[in-house]
Amino acid sequence: MKYKFLLLTFFLPLHIFACKCANEPTIKESFNTATLVFIGEVYDVSEAPNGYKTSKNTLSKVKISKVYKPDFYDDFYNENATLFHSQLHSCDVLFSEKGKYLIFAYISKDTGYLYSDHCLVQKRLDQVTTEDLKELQILSNDYLTQLKTLKTNTPTVTDDLIDEDINVSENMIGKHLKELSDIRSENKNLKMIAFFSIIVILIFLIIILILRRRLKTIEK
Repeated sequence: MKYKFLLLTFFLPLHIFACKCANEPTIKESFNTATLVFIGEVYDVSEAPNGYKTSKNTLSKVKISKVYKPDFYDDFYNENATLFHSQLHSCDVLFSEKGKYLIFAYISKDTGYLYSDHCLVQKRLDQVTTEDLKELQILSNDYLTQLKTLKTNTPTVTDDLIDEDINVSENMIGKHLKELSDIRSENKNLKMIAFFSIIVILIFLIIILILRRRLKTIEK
């Protein structure tokens, strides 16, 4: 009987250890921990096999209506996002029912998907209280203020590249202007040399003509 039970559990869908959280999640703790916090409506749910026995992945498409905590690096998740759930990850929250939710999520930079876990607050919108929304708004205002200050005081890679390009361009322009000035100065000197050379040649020719006339006069 023991072996039959083990054999049966081997073929059943795999559920790895239950998710364990340090304590009951709160709005503030979840806000500080999550990468993205928003209210969104799950409007499409689809499943796909993940290659491990009968286990499946679930993709829940979400239309975002309000963002409380945006992604620090970009503003890609403003309108739509996809929530990922795997049966292999015991902490993943499954958004299998369509409807509006308050979602605390992480962003997978490798796939672009969002995912959430049971150690963060997850509520259907009709379960969110007025006090929850007020607390969220305060946390959001503080976060956006800090984010704006941080972005203002931290030069971006783009800014550094622009500054570097400007410096390089200014150096190149200065170099070309100097070369142009040297060429103009050299041309001016060549013109003066050519002018004086012509004058000397003319004087020399005049002297020769005068000498010839004198010689002819003497011969006569």
